[in-house]
Formats: sequence, structure tokens, C-alpha cells
Amino acid sequence: MSHIAEEYAKSLGVRIGKPIISEHFYPVVSNNYITFHTNDKKSPARHYDLWKIVFELIKEKLSANNIDIIQVGGPDDPVYSECDYDTLDATFKQMAYILKGTKLHLGIDSLPVHLASIYDRPIVGLYSNLYPECSKPIWNKSSKTIQLAPDFSEIKPSFRDNEEPKRVNEIYPEAIAKAVLDCLEIENDLDTYETLNIGKHYFNKIIEIVPNFIPTEEFNFKNLINLRCDYELLEESLPHWLSKRVNLMINKAIDINLVYRARHNIKGMTIFIGDESINEEYLKMLSKLNINYNLICKDKEKISDLRLKFFDYTVEEYSPKTKKDLDFTEDVCDNTFYHSNKTLISKNKKYYSKAAWKMNIEQTDDHQKLIDSEEFWEEIEHMNTYNYGKIKK
Repeated sequence: MSHIAEEYAKSLGVRIGKPIISEHFYPVVSNNYITFHTNDKKSPARHYDLWKIVFELIKEKLSANNIDIIQVGGPDDPVYSECDYDTLDATFKQMAYILKGTKLHLGIDSLPVHLASIYDRPIVGLYSNLYPECSKPIWNKSSKTIQLAPDFSEIKPSFRDNEEPKRVNEIYPEAIAKAVLDCLEIENDLDTYETLNIGKHYFNKIIEIVPNFIPTEEFNFKNLINLRCDYELLEESLPHWLSKRVNLMINKAIDINLVYRARHNIKGMTIFIGDESINEEYLKMLSKLNINYNLICKDKEKISDLRLKFFDYTVEEYSPKTKKDLDFTEDVCDNTFYHSNKTLISKNKKYYSKAAWKMNIEQTDDHQKLIDSEEFWEEIEHMNTYNYGKIKK
């Protein structure tokens, strides 16, 4: 398929030339750096949601070689704290100055890729909503360029700015990280890293609180939190937690007066029915308070009876994943790890999952060993599961 530049040249009756850029000085702090760019506004389909994993895989190696990461782009781009410096206030001409000095450019298919190509810099670019051949950098002569894209053999590119699901996320983070380190000729062991599964909910960060302790002032969350009263409950802690914006999750009725006082902070309720304290009268009181709620049944043997009991309500069946439902478990081994989009907080301690909480395995920066338990597999759609250190056959 023709490159976009070729189509423009053919339509205008001109030849493709190499642009001449007039750079403007920008005070770059580092003199040994790579550049990075992404954008989630202009073309959301191109924005990669797993950049943080990529940075985790390359950051230590780059630091060991005294290489910084400088983020380039515009003021509306998302800022990544993993980058050492951001230059999102720079003009296009200043951005050109920064890219002229980079050791390598990493990013989505956008202007900085082509500016880096003009300066013959190594490039690792991500392509998703169109073929790489249509928009790859064309001015490189001696330096290497790598274009990473999903498998288009069966499902073709959408050529749209918005996609659901986003195909760029089909590119595994280890492929990006290895391409960067290989281009920089930095030794790495990423050929032993293999993504097994990335859950469909992994891209949305979630905070879950087990209300078994009274929070201190440091627990000041801006985002909505899931209050897991169905896990464990210290009743005297509830007024403190209900002063925050919460999605309330219960398996027993809580004091309706508490709900009334906190009704403006309760953005929704998930009610796991089965306990006698949750009855139709309780649900009617919640409705009078304009509380939105969902009724969930975890016991398949009781769901028919509960649907009859709550005939005027929708009762959903809880159908979590089990290990046998998954197609990658044959690859699970002693070198299988996971990362979760959840942070579960209980008694001031942080955990990556309910399974880790039950086993008292606290959250650390180390690779988290997979936990082969029913609770773990239930939350697999919130996990990034991978092998690391296993020699591929």
C-alpha cells in the first residue's frame, strides 16, 4: 500500500523532498537522552495504554547507561512521571531542536516520528489504525527504524481516529521495550519475557478499600473508590469512609440512616444478595434515597429462588472467570508473575488483589508471583499476566 507522502506527491505532481527545518533553541537539561511521545486526544486509537509497563522494562537499563527520557509533544498530552523531563511547553521548532539531539525516538505515529526521521535518528514507532507502510518514517538513511503493529493478516486497520477495542494495545510491551534497548545496543534479557494475558479491565485503575480500619488524613482520594464491605467490615469505620466518593459493595444491609447521611457521596451500590437483612423493604428505602444499585447473586443454586423473591428487580448472576475458562494456563509456571490495575487497602496495608490480601502478600515493586487460587482467577480481567526468566523454546 502506498505511503501517504507518495499519494500527496502524485496528486500534486511534485517529488518527495527532504524538509528543511528551522529549529529554535530549547534548554535541554540532559545531553544523553531518548525522546518519547504519545497523545490521547487527537487520535485516541493511536494512544497506547501500556506505556507504564514499557517504562518499567527499560528504565533501569537506561539509567544504568546514564540515558534520560524526555517527553515531547503538546500541552494537552498526558504527562508520564516515568520520564525524567517533559518539554510539553515547547513549540514545534523547539521540539525539532530536542529531537535533533535524541539518541532514539519512541512514540506513536505522529509528527515527532517524522521530525526524528528528518534528523536520521533511530525510531521505534507504534502503528494501529493504518498500515505502517502508509505512514512510516521515510527520511532515515543510516539509522534503524522499527515499526510495530498488530497482526493485520485477518482483521484490517480501521483507518479511524477512534476504535473499540483499541488495536494498538495488541502490541505487547516487551516487544516495544526490546526494540528500544536493541536499537540502543543495550544488552537485555527481554527475550525471556512473554505476556500471557492482559485483562480487558486492566487499563482502568481501581482503588478498593476494605473498611476494617479508621482512615487517617492521608487517605484523601480524588477518584471514586470501591468500598468492599462484602470482604470485611468494622462498623465504626463506615462514617469515615462514607465521607468520600464511593461505590458501596455490600452483602449485608448497613444502617439506612448512614446511607441517608452519605447519600450524596454514594455514587452506586453493588449488593450481593442472599442474606436475610437485604429484603424488598430495604431496597425500597434505597430507591427513595435515589441510590442506584445492582443486585448480584453469587450462588447459582439459589438464583431462581432469589429472582422469584425479588420479582420486580433485576437480579444478575455473578459469573467470574475460573482457571479452566482461560486459554493460557498451560503456559503458567514457576516464572509466572502478574501486575494488577487494582490497589486493595486493608488495615493500612496495600495489596494487588483479593488473593494477595487473603494470603497477606503485601504490594511491593518486585515482580508479583502468580497466586493459583480461585480468588486470583476471578480477578484475571484486571491483571497483566506474564512469564519472565523462562527460556522460550
